[in-house]
Amino acid sequence: MKKKILLHLVIIILSSSIYSQNLLNEYWNISEIIGQDTINTGEFTLQRKDKTDQYYSRYGMKIIFNKDNSLACNYSAPCGNDCFPSSIGTYKMIDQKHINLFVKEFQQFGDCESKNIKLDLNLGNYYISKQSDKTIKLIKSNGDLSQDKLNEKYSGLIDNYIEEIGNGSSSLLNFKTRLRDNDQRIKEYIKMKMEIENYKILYTKKQDGIFLVSLIKNENIKDDYFYIINAFHNNYEYQVGYYKLKRKKRTNNED
Repeated sequence: MKKKILLHLVIIILSSSIYSQNLLNEYWNISEIIGQDTINTGEFTLQRKDKTDQYYSRYGMKIIFNKDNSLACNYSAPCGNDCFPSSIGTYKMIDQKHINLFVKEFQQFGDCESKNIKLDLNLGNYYISKQSDKTIKLIKSNGDLSQDKLNEKYSGLIDNYIEEIGNGSSSLLNFKTRLRDNDQRIKEYIKMKMEIENYKILYTKKQDGIFLVSLIKNENIKDDYFYIINAFHNNYEYQVGYYKLKRKKRTNNED
């Protein structure tokens, strides 16, 4: 029995190590250019490039982790009438499940404000969350593996919201505030619009570069969760909204 348990642990460790190594020296599609938003972005989604899809493999946002511990991230498109951000930096594998990201420089040009910013910013450590053979998430980590696992679950629950609501986040906005801090805006919304005294902000992630979606737990009722949506883009006048899933969905990490 002990040998079986030991063998199982070895397989898990080896598979994690192999997967972290598969990050290296290969282009991935990425959800956002690293260093473009160092305030609101705490998670990146990477998808292995499908080499059979020529359009998908050539264009879009991409990142490569080179064997010399450098990284390069850029956006490309078939049309020149676009904004083209890019960044360079370094990475360090902390262990089989964690990677440290350091961004040196961010720049952009095209149909947008030209930028060339020397950041030299350590973004911290990220938990490597395998979603499938082709998709992983890099989730900001505080070094606590148990919290990493929870954040992995919470991220999946926000994915459920995004899947269910689609492009409808803007239709949920029903409250204006002058506050700009995400947590303070959540506090004001709950105080003014909801009868909840005790709550906990579990996790927040971006949607479409416009909204911050926060998963909130109502501490007064068992297993009661909801979402607060903040539009941090001024086109939506920094409004706030509320949503609750119509159906319960399983995440990748639920038994």
